[in-house]
Amino acid sequence: MLREGEAYLSVNWLEVLRSPGRAGQIRDLQQLYTKKLKVGATARIAILNVGTLRSKVERESADNRLLRVLHEPEEPDDPSHAGIYEIPHDDEIIAELIAQVVLENHPARL
Repeated sequence: MLREGEAYLSVNWLEVLRSPGRAGQIRDLQQLYTKKLKVGATARIAILNVGTLRSKVERESADNRLLRVLHEPEEPDDPSHAGIYEIPHDDEIIAELIAQVVLENHPARL
């Protein structure tokens, strides 16, 4: 869920990382997070498909919400940074729909 005052949910576009395979992409994200964030011991990386996410939320939200997912690179440190827009900070229904399309999850810490 968004925090008060956030315009979008921060995410990363794995394919921009150009690492071979999922394990390499996850390792790259873990290294990136270690450099720019304080990563908690229980923090997780959730993997999802953008098309599936957008379709599910549009189809199952009461207002047929169409989420926007935009590449928001933070050069030079995080070229894979992206954002999910059109999520009000207190919308638990949208948050639950997003959680339902998670394909896999991994530790965010190295």
